[in-house]
Amino acid sequence: MAHDDDEIDGFDRPSDDERTAVVHLGDLRRVSLPSLPDRHVLVRMDSSSVGQVFTLDGPECSLGRHTQSTIVLTDDGVSRRHARIVRSGESYVLEDLGSANGTFVRSQKVDRHTLVDGDVFQLGPSVMFRYTYTDASQERMLHTLYEASVRDALTGTYNREHFEERLKVEVAYAKRHGTVVSLVLFDLDHFKRVNDTYGHPAGDATLVFVAENVTRGLRTEDVFARYGGEEFAVILRGIDLEGAHAVGERVRHLVSERPVIFEGIAIPVTMSVGCSTLADCPDPTTTALIAIADRRLYAAKHGGRNRVVSLG
Repeated sequence: MAHDDDEIDGFDRPSDDERTAVVHLGDLRRVSLPSLPDRHVLVRMDSSSVGQVFTLDGPECSLGRHTQSTIVLTDDGVSRRHARIVRSGESYVLEDLGSANGTFVRSQKVDRHTLVDGDVFQLGPSVMFRYTYTDASQERMLHTLYEASVRDALTGTYNREHFEERLKVEVAYAKRHGTVVSLVLFDLDHFKRVNDTYGHPAGDATLVFVAENVTRGLRTEDVFARYGGEEFAVILRGIDLEGAHAVGERVRHLVSERPVIFEGIAIPVTMSVGCSTLADCPDPTTTALIAIADRRLYAAKHGGRNRVVSLG
């Protein structure tokens, strides 16, 4: 029996884009299948550091305010040595270490609890973590999501929201323990002229150049953020005003020692820097610390630019 070209045994012939592709067995072996769960991960759940990821990859992880803790927590409601998580066979066990404000799982106070996937536990009144047992790809995704939430998309430095949260934490920590914290603010000189003369892509390249060079002059623990536009900030824990001035001079030199090269054009870059320390502040608050650094930054601008001011 003859068939119309568009019909097969009474059915319409499928068009090219409706046909099912035939996959050969050799192709299946080249497909990357999901990996099995083998990662034990903690994800911070409270507002100060929501989304931060910690991977449990050793026999023990300590949590507390003590600076030697595996996960250092600066919250006032957390004890110096609050809790620990220890490996037991293929599982991890959460243990309270006699903390003042307790450790809780599903709102129940615990001394010892074997963690299962999805458990949310709380240390003291406000610090919360979610435990998850996952694979490498999910772990990478969690890290990527967190980094995207706290980083400036252009420069890779921390964003202003994260900076403000961290500054609150650092100031509270310094006040509680009688330690030192300082702030460096800097602003690129004549940045509008770069955009107007060479275009915004050149301006973007300049900001990236500055971020990369300043990072070279900082410690791992320093918090470097894009504060807004062409203005940046660095939080320096444990460094006094003299040390902050030295940091300001170091990063100013790293930026100005060579120009940005954009499409074969050399663009010189300088910056003005203002420094403050918590001991400068009659009222030791984040607002006062920023205001003093900002005032000194503008004194550097008015004093001729390309300089660091840490007094006045």
